[in-house]
Amino acid sequence: MRKTIICAMVAMISISLVPMIPAGYYIDSGPELETHIITGIGTWVIKIHVKNTGDSIAHNVSIKEIEIEGHALINFQESMLWSVNLAPGEWTILDPNSLIIGFGKFTISMMVSCDEESSSTSSVTGLVCGPFFFIP
Repeated sequence: MRKTIICAMVAMISISLVPMIPAGYYIDSGPELETHIITGIGTWVIKIHVKNTGDSIAHNVSIKEIEIEGHALINFQESMLWSVNLAPGEWTILDPNSLIIGFGKFTISMMVSCDEESSSTSSVTGLVCGPFFFIP
């Protein structure tokens, strides 16, 4: 009888030590960035659309890297960029604050990241003629 009572007490104590998880509990996956470069006709500046599809705020979202190949030049300077905080579901348009000029076909890639180490890269191919560009 004593062994049964002791076993029951040990079982009750061990069950009470297990943390209870509420029904609506989920693990926060953090911010996730989704990007695409804005298409169309423009002059001088290429812009990128950024959306936070994650579960938490993305702090200091900014363009970290731009690569360009082809017959175009760009004067990208990371120190000139501004950053923004994005709540889950919010979006913004980032401007790299740099000029593009050239003549012919080019491919551009932009990488956007935040303080939480989430990043996204988008690439497009377009045509440039002087300061005017077309991205289909």
